[in-house]
Amino acid sequence: MTTWSAEQTWWSIPISITAVKRLLSGTVIALVVLAAGGLSSACEAVPYAASANGTTISVGTLNAQLSILENTVAGACLVQLENPRLTGNSGQGVGGPGTYTMAFANDVLKRQVGDLLAAQYASSKDITVSPPDLTMSKSDFEATLDGEINAAVQQATAAGTVSYCQLASGANMTGAQLLAGLPADVRADQIRNQAVYERILAHGADLSDRAVLAYYLSNQAEFTLACVSVIATDTQAHADDLVAQLNGGASFAAVAKASSLDSQTAPNGGALGCNNTQAQVKQALQLQAITVGAPVPPVQDPSTGQWIIYEVTSQTVAPLSAATSVVRRELLQTASNVSRVSKEVVSFARHSEVSVNPQYGTWHALTIFAPPPPPPQYLLAAASGASTTASSLSINGAGVGGASGTSTTTGGG
Repeated sequence: MTTWSAEQTWWSIPISITAVKRLLSGTVIALVVLAAGGLSSACEAVPYAASANGTTISVGTLNAQLSILENTVAGACLVQLENPRLTGNSGQGVGGPGTYTMAFANDVLKRQVGDLLAAQYASSKDITVSPPDLTMSKSDFEATLDGEINAAVQQATAAGTVSYCQLASGANMTGAQLLAGLPADVRADQIRNQAVYERILAHGADLSDRAVLAYYLSNQAEFTLACVSVIATDTQAHADDLVAQLNGGASFAAVAKASSLDSQTAPNGGALGCNNTQAQVKQALQLQAITVGAPVPPVQDPSTGQWIIYEVTSQTVAPLSAATSVVRRELLQTASNVSRVSKEVVSFARHSEVSVNPQYGTWHALTIFAPPPPPPQYLLAAASGASTTASSLSINGAGVGGASGTSTTTGGG
């Protein structure tokens, strides 16, 4: 039967960090804090992949991240969420394990450079993360990933493919499972990333009592819980007949018990639950307004063919005291606040000294441009006949890499 997600209610709506990340990813703020030990001083004799303001990202750190994203189920899902154009499974170069396409390697390295610059920006503003921040960020991140994974699976299903975020059983991976599937240090960095990101957005934001009250009063539908009941019927004519009975004064609960085909809700008078906000109900049923106690015109469930009658039986507005924490999170991700933070971080990045190992390309305009390809005679035999565009090939200090249609950069360090 037709229904909607009851996972997010007014007391548990997470900040949409991933969506904001995507908005800012082009402005160097992916904000995944690098793994401990992955950074080194620029003066140390360690093969570097990139450097920002005297701190380097080693080739070993880059390769470790590439390996995790390519060789773990959780990593492949994370790649799909962060960049739908890339997948962990398509990241391996023709040289086999330990080699990666240039597009894959450069996307990950660009994020790592952004991570480093963002972490440096946070430090410059004395932004710190406390243990309670980490606890909250883990819960927020898992909930955010749940939503992102559901969307990715739906898109893959609509395209007739299988998402990397689906388990072997066909069930969707959860945000908690994704994080649990990452190595402990990477998982800790992802959680810290969420906390740091929230703290950066909060720095300088207007979270005053006045701003909280104004948002609460202007968005009452987000803080109003709706109790919904349902009746499932076999035909539109039958549904219309039941709606006429309800409009004539019949009890929704009595009609549901007597006529609904939904065995789960019929014994309870059609009660579906009170776990969704008024805003969510309006969106799910495509309503402009809700009238408590009035049946909604029947709609057909495309998966079962049944005709469904919904009714909001009651509504409860959450008090400001209970909604305050959610309102403050919503204020953090307003367009004006995101724009403000973006400009500050971009300014910091533009005034930073960034360099990239020539085997990966050059840093320009806050992104990495792939190096020009080598002459065709120097390509690996496996790449003969492949495209030799500037974005498709890379060489490292140990040898030459080639790919079939895409780049290969060999591992090292």
